[in-house]
Amino acid sequence: MAQQQELPDLDRLPRAPRLALAYAPAAIRDMIATVMLLDVQFDGFVRNASEPVLAQMRLAWWRDRFAQDPSDWPKGNPLLSNFRDLGGHAGKLAHVVDGWERLLGERPLGPEDLLAHAEGRAQGWVALAAHVGEGAALPAVARAGKRWALLDLAWSHAEATERSMALKLAGSIAPTAALPRNLRALGVLDGLAQRALRNDRPPLSRASDMTTALRIGLFGR
Repeated sequence: MAQQQELPDLDRLPRAPRLALAYAPAAIRDMIATVMLLDVQFDGFVRNASEPVLAQMRLAWWRDRFAQDPSDWPKGNPLLSNFRDLGGHAGKLAHVVDGWERLLGERPLGPEDLLAHAEGRAQGWVALAAHVGEGAALPAVARAGKRWALLDLAWSHAEATERSMALKLAGSIAPTAALPRNLRALGVLDGLAQRALRNDRPPLSRASDMTTALRIGLFGR
């Protein structure tokens, strides 16, 4: 097992993922945090680039790394180093890159781009689930990851017309049963997403949402 590097920037996590991380098993908390921080990293590339080509170049570097065997990755990048333990599952992270790249098209984006973005992001959770031996849960993990990505996009990144489409797409995803204990952090995010959809408001916008997160974090549903 590769030595995990310290992740000094957990404060970069948005409020909901930071809350969900508190319910992750200690043994894989750093790996889950790394999956979350990868989205933060790519969000910054897309949001802050003065030209789409600049974001594409930065994303391409990560896509190239995920196409390599982890043993060939350069050292010194904490996020990349903490993905070494994924082994053959690390290649799925290229889909996360692809998902974020779909946001670089002409705005407003269409439903195909929004869905591709969410499906790509969900593959980070799928890779993690496969790594920790939760193969039976992969379909549910993909649905939960996709729903959360669409909700996150709708309320933090999308234009008004895109928000409506993203929420509609999220609402069309079949509900998931309780996820395994190893994936309780994703279960919290999915529970918050489903509650936000029912109430047509952002996640964690009311104090009662914290009760939902606590219940799912402790009991799974």
